Order: sequence, then C-alpha cells, then structure tokens
Amino acid sequence: MSDRPPAAELRRSVAVLATEWWLAAGGLAGYLCYGLWVVGTGLALGALPPGLAATTVTTVGSTPVTGLVVFAAVAWLLAPAAAAAWLLDRQLSNVNGNLVSQYRIDHPGVLPAPSGVLMLVVAAVAVAVGPRPPVLAVMAVAGVHLLVRTIAFGRRVYSVSPKPLFSVLSGVSGLALAAAWLVHAPGLPGTVGEQAAAAGVGSVVETGLGLAGVGSGTALGVLVAVPALLSGLYLVVQTVVARRVRAQAPLANPVKRAEQRYPIMPPVADSSRPGPPSPNGSSQSAASTASSESESPDERATDDAGDTTGDTDDASEVTTDDSSHTRVFTTDEPIPDGDDATATVAGDAQEDEEDDGWIDDTAIFSPEGASSSDDECGACGEEIPRESVTFCPNCGERIRR
Repeated sequence: MSDRPPAAELRRSVAVLATEWWLAAGGLAGYLCYGLWVVGTGLALGALPPGLAATTVTTVGSTPVTGLVVFAAVAWLLAPAAAAAWLLDRQLSNVNGNLVSQYRIDHPGVLPAPSGVLMLVVAAVAVAVGPRPPVLAVMAVAGVHLLVRTIAFGRRVYSVSPKPLFSVLSGVSGLALAAAWLVHAPGLPGTVGEQAAAAGVGSVVETGLGLAGVGSGTALGVLVAVPALLSGLYLVVQTVVARRVRAQAPLANPVKRAEQRYPIMPPVADSSRPGPPSPNGSSQSAASTASSESESPDERATDDAGDTTGDTDDASEVTTDDSSHTRVFTTDEPIPDGDDATATVAGDAQEDEEDDGWIDDTAIFSPEGASSSDDECGACGEEIPRESVTFCPNCGERIRR
C-alpha cells in the first residue's frame, strides 16, 4: 500500500479524469445510436400488419396498454439498459475481470469526490432556477460520471462489494436515462422530433406518464437524477456497514478479490489473539501488511496481463546452506582410521551443527614437503619443482607437463 496522504490521492483522482475520455465519447455515441434505434424500430413496427402497434394488449386502471408500449418496454428500455450495464462493466474491467489499474487508488473514498461535488452544485442550481434543459444536461453528465466512480469505488473497497449489485445499479441507471430520452424526444426541434413522433414515441410517453401520474417536466428531472441518487444511496449504506466491520476487528477469515483492498484498521488491545492477518487485524502493522498485499505492483501486473493467481517462489531468495569440509593430512599427521576416524568426523560435525548444512569430510594424504608448486615424477614418484626442470634428477625420466 502507498503511504500517500488522502490529499495526494484526491489529486490523483482528479488526474484520472484525463483517462476517462471514453466516457464522454461513449455517452455521445450512445445518445445518437439510441435515437437511431428507437426511431428505426418504431417505424418498422408501425409498418407491420395488421396494426400490432395500435392493438390494445391490456388495461392498467383506465389506461390502455398497446402493443407498441409493450414493445417499447422491452426494446427501448430493458435491452438498452442491459447493454449499457455490460459495456460499463467491460470498460471498468481488465482481461482478468478485475478493476482497471487507474482506479486502484489506495484511498478509494476520493474516487466519487470530483463528480459528487459537481452534482451537489448542479442540484443547488436546479433548485434555484428550475429544471431547465441546460441544467438537466449537466446533471445527466455529472450523474453518469458519479455512477462510474461509485462503481469503481465499490469494487475497490472490502465492505459491501458484490459485483452483481453494481450491474444492477448501472442497469437501472441506464433504464432511467433511456426513459428520459423518450420523454424529451418528442420536443426535439426539426426532423428528429418529427421522426420520433412518427415512430410512436409520443404515445408511449403519454401512456407512461399516465401510469406514473406525473408531468413530463417532473419525470424528466427525476429520471436524470436516478444515477446520482443510486450512487448516493450506495455510498451511505457502504459507509455505515464499513464502520460496523471496522468495529468488529479482527475478522476471522476475510476473503477478498484481487481488485479489492483491505481497509486500515485501528490497533486492537488484544494483540496476542491468534488468527491469520486480516483487514481488521490485531495490530496496525497487520492491517498495513494486508493492505500492502492487496495492492502490490506484482498483483497489478498479474491482473492486467497475467493469468496466475497463486504464490510463486523467487529464485533469487533461494540460498544453499550446504558446506564441504576437506581435511588434509601430511606424513607427520597420519590419517585416522576406524573408531578414531569416526570420532574425528563426529567431532567436526558437532562443531558445525549450527550451520544445518550437509557435511562432507574427505581425508586427503599429502606427502611431507609437497606443495601446490611441485610435480610428481611418473616413474619414481619423486617430487620435482615445476620451475625449469625437464628431467627427473632421481631417475632421469623426462617430465611431461
């Protein structure tokens, strides 16, 4: 874990904005593609005989529900919401399905801060001037960004971090934004508004507003705010649960995903309590160790490009404690044999037992006076100096070198 203070992490959270160009590009592409999808499928359904779009399927209260409304609920709301949730999860995940590295901040609480502040400012402006289109547009952008940061925050923390929950949050938010597009589409100027009306968007919106019992302006404001409302609700619940987890330190057997980090837990009085290191460990050092293990450079490299999940042994840390002892005897020190040799080896082994290594005692006999600078005559065995001697002075044999 990094020792960077929260202020430095906040600056890092703001710097991540430079990598989120995909959010702006994806939002604009999604807005245009969704409009084409709605208009194209609406016109195609209206052209099918025998008037399936106008056929009344059921009645809710006094409001008739036509085939077009049922089709819109599936094709214009549910399907785009599921696609948006899948695309967002894919964008936030690496090849191993874990959170991408730019959101691996050691203090994940700073991730929602930039868009959260913007959302509060826009909400205050909306209350002051009303739900005007420019204000709602900025609110939609801030809400989507807050949702993305909240999901990244939720996948990073330890408490309340089920991945299916984040798919639900993004799916419900996508459904709300799709409904907001349908509400405001009939009022668009020019050809876009005309084509939306011809596709039956107006009748679908009227049926929906009638069932909800609200006006178009109120519905548009609420739908645009859904991503921010869901994000705020999750953040509140997660904060409360995290405090309870923190109060229950230490946990027995905590299990986390590779993308998560353990929170730093306060010191616990009973530091001798047995058990494995946990996010709520019995000491600050144990918690810090768990946090460090949860986000090491080796883990990030493995999550981003690798496929290993277990521990590996570092060959550079392997040392050899084996030792070899060679004993040299000269003519005035005879080679021990029998019990004496056994006693000698045993004594040497006892002296070296602290090394815990493999001991190999080899006795080598060396004639008195011999040195590493002498050669031996192959004929008579006489020791001959190596320097400038060609023939053995004892037997006259030629010395081969």
